[in-house]
Order: sequence, then C-alpha cells, then structure tokens
Amino acid sequence: MANVYRFHRLGGPEVLQLDQLVLPPPSPDEVQVRIKAIGLNRADIMFRNDEYILKAALPSRVGYEASGEIVRVGNNVKHFSSGDAVCILPPDDLSLYGTYADEMNIAQQFLVHKPTTLSWEEASSVWMQYLTAWGGIIRAARVKKGDFVLITAASSSVGIAAIQIARQAGAIPIAVTLTSDKKDTLREMGAAHVIATDDEDFFEALTAITGPEGLAAAFDAVGGPQVMQIAQVLRRFGRLIIHGALSPEATPFPLKLAIRKSLAVEGYLFAEVLRHPEQREEAKRFILNGLVSGTLKPCIDAVFSFDEMQEAQRYLEKHRRFGKVVVTI
Repeated sequence: MANVYRFHRLGGPEVLQLDQLVLPPPSPDEVQVRIKAIGLNRADIMFRNDEYILKAALPSRVGYEASGEIVRVGNNVKHFSSGDAVCILPPDDLSLYGTYADEMNIAQQFLVHKPTTLSWEEASSVWMQYLTAWGGIIRAARVKKGDFVLITAASSSVGIAAIQIARQAGAIPIAVTLTSDKKDTLREMGAAHVIATDDEDFFEALTAITGPEGLAAAFDAVGGPQVMQIAQVLRRFGRLIIHGALSPEATPFPLKLAIRKSLAVEGYLFAEVLRHPEQREEAKRFILNGLVSGTLKPCIDAVFSFDEMQEAQRYLEKHRRFGKVVVTI
C-alpha cells in the first residue's frame, strides 16, 4: 500500500486527504520509487483550484516533483537499478503521476539520477524550476553572453533559477521584486541588478541600468500593464517571454512597439521542453553540469513533514517566499 495525498473535490488545502492505495508492481517501462522529499509548486495550488492549464480527473493526485530511492524496476528499464537515488522530472499527467505520496510508480522517462552533491530536499526542488527557467532563458529568449535579461518575480523558485541560468550563460540578470528587503539576497543568488517596484520607479530604474544598449530579453511571470514598459526598453529584435500571469490586471499587447522594433512576444510553458526529447536532453545536461559545478544551487525557503501537507500548502499560498517549499517523508 502507498500513502497518497489526493483531492476528491476542488478547493483549498483542506480538500487534500491522505488515501491508502494499492501499489502494483511497476509496468515494464516503470520504476517504483520510495519518496524522500517532495517539492511544492504554485502550479499544484492552481491545479486543485481548477485554475491551471491542466484539469483534474477526480479523485486526483497532485504534485510535479520529488526525490527518492528506487525500490523496483520494470523489465524494460535499462539505466536505473534498485537502490539508485533519483529525482523525478515533472510528469505530463498530474492526475496519474502526482508526486504527493510516500511511494509511487513512474515511467523511466521522468527520472534523473540524483547528483551526490544535493540533499534529498534540494534534489526534490530542481527540475520544475530549472527546466522552466532553462526553456525560457536559453531556448525561448535565446540569451547570450553580455545580454541584459530581465527576470520578474525574481524571489520565486523559478525566478532564482532563471537568475542562476542567465549567469551560467554569461548574461546579465536584472531581478525584479516588490520590496527592497530582498535585494541583498537576490544579489547573493547572482542578480547583477535588482529593482524593487514598491520602492522605486520601475521604468526609470530599468532604463538607467540598460542605457542605450537596451534590454535583450525579459522572462516575465507577472504580465499586466508592466508589459508595456518592458517593451519600451527592449532593444530591436528583443524577446519578451511570458510564463505567468500573477498580475490581476489585463495584459496589453504592445502592438506598435512590436512592429517598430521587430519584437518577439511569446507565451511559454515548461512542458514544451519535456515534449521534445532533444531539448529535454540538452536541458538535462545544462542543468546537471550547473548542479555539479555549483553554478546552480536550489534555494529552500521552508521544510514541512509529510503529515503537515495542508499546512505546507497554506504556507505556499500565503507567504512571500524566497525559494522552494519542500515536504519530507
């Protein structure tokens, strides 16, 4: 039997309940993993509230990532063995492969060997944030050495990952956050410049930093009216990659600026990387190299125990976090 958090109705943290489910042997292409730590994501909240791009099939599992130890492998599994320490990549079906469990079966394509330099908690916090950031910064924004790249919601786990990935690529990350109290920590994470929008004028600060060169790219999790200001600072052929909609206000399309400066404005979803085997392997190599060398380092904000899952969800919803929330087993 496996202990699995599922929800039988949509709603807040209270709808999560711990169910005991029969865990069959893994199928030929699956691996059975005993979970050690679970990384939480805002997408998990949106999924159980029916606000996400994917829809739950009730009763539904939930959870995009975890780390653990292999217990059994299917007959067709080639590169993993019993006892291996692994990370779980974000699966494509949360209802089927949700990671909020103490043990689970998962297809081998969603596994990566855990770097020995990472703790279980860190290993559970890698792939959602770094795959999202790699796809946005490297593939979609196409940043290169010396480029100014803007990163909004920079104190989130994806924001921190984007700062580190931009640094690893040789770009100059400009972090955007709400308040000045996070400036020093964001600089420690690798941001070359930090703008606190509650305390300074966003447009003035951004133009002062980028100067006549302008902004090469923006990796935006917010949307809303600020998109127009970003477009004004983007240089010719600049790229605006929008991967979130944190702003409650409507997001305008900068039509005239896009035409005049030949801008690319693109919506982006991390799953694009997972759907393309070549991109997935390229991303894995880039990320694993960064984790081993230390240029990429997961940042943990808070850790909860497995029986505190509802409390962890409330923390994830209500607190202004700096990094990742993790649940351990």
